[in-house]
Amino acid sequence: MGRYSRTARGKPMNEIHVNTKSFIEAVEAIWLKGKYKSSTTSKTDVISNTCVAVIRSEELELLNGNDKTALSVKIPIAYQPTIKEEMVIFDIEKLMKYVKNIKCENLNIEIKESELVVKGLVKTVKLPRLLEHTNMNLITMIMSFNYEVGRDAIFGKTILPCDISFMGNDLKDAIKFCTLSGTATYTIDNESGTDEFTIMSSSSGGSDTSKVEVSLLSSNDTEANVTFSAPLDKFCTDSEMRLLTGTNLPVMLIGNDRKMVIAPYVRSD
Repeated sequence: MGRYSRTARGKPMNEIHVNTKSFIEAVEAIWLKGKYKSSTTSKTDVISNTCVAVIRSEELELLNGNDKTALSVKIPIAYQPTIKEEMVIFDIEKLMKYVKNIKCENLNIEIKESELVVKGLVKTVKLPRLLEHTNMNLITMIMSFNYEVGRDAIFGKTILPCDISFMGNDLKDAIKFCTLSGTATYTIDNESGTDEFTIMSSSSGGSDTSKVEVSLLSSNDTEANVTFSAPLDKFCTDSEMRLLTGTNLPVMLIGNDRKMVIAPYVRSD
């Protein structure tokens, strides 16, 4: 983190204004609170309670991760009197508790040496900066990942050969429906020569199975079958999204302002 700015004690390193609604939605997306696989059933959990925020001249990038998943969402900065690229780490749960009760259009965020100061019109909260995120390796990888349609998608050393696109709302609805099976594991199945891919989930013991066909906007006609456990519906947008994967390979989900990667779920029989 050596290239990110530091400053004298008490003085803001950076001061930015961001839209309150956009900020809350972005933090909730990288928090990814929802149902995850747990033994024979599912439980409500989050990716982690720690957010890495990177301030750039025109945008704020919010990142999170654990040993299986990494996420990134970018939002525009409404106003920034100083332009210094900087990284700040904070506790999501603590901050969201206050921010959701600051009822104003924009937030004024000051980043100081040891604290984060968030202001509304009449309300202010000060929270300590955290020193580190325990999963910075995967977070750094998702932050630097870029994809150009038509070229090989490579995450780390892994090539993700299947490239499909669809409307985010369709995937959101599919995941929500399959969540009713109760195990929070979802299988993506994409066959060549079709106009849709499927999302499937089975209950514990396999007594019932839910399945949704999701219409494709585009496909490179590569087959893939992979199972994962994460509430992707909480990360989907209303616009076109792209999914990169392969059989039993990581799943990369990309939108206009966001990207995430999740490791495949491996059953332990």
